[in-house]
Amino acid sequence: MACGLTNYFTINGRAYPATETISMAVGETLKVRFIGTNNGFVHPMHIHGGPFEVVARDGETIPASARFLADTVNVGPGQRYDVVWKARQPGKWLIHCHISHHTSNNNTELQGGGGLMVVIDVK
Repeated sequence: MACGLTNYFTINGRAYPATETISMAVGETLKVRFIGTNNGFVHPMHIHGGPFEVVARDGETIPASARFLADTVNVGPGQRYDVVWKARQPGKWLIHCHISHHTSNNNTELQGGGGLMVVIDVK
């Protein structure tokens, strides 16, 4: 996640709606790596459609006995979280930041949002 232009936040270098949709089937799992760039922002990253399991933090695998379920992790500058999310039911689910102006493009929504958003399309 990075802040490129003023008020444009990106995932993999793109701001929604230019982010790529992730296509999945019910029962499949998705591993997501949240990386906070050193830009001074904290991003509470959230995935809709059920909780995810936090499996690694800052490059260190968390032992199975210490892993935990969450629906949001606060990703600070320089931090990394690996999470595993299971597609439980069909639908369009979002990965996004919970800070509203981080999900707009220069404070404007395009096609329902912007910035730190990715759609997961589960069939």
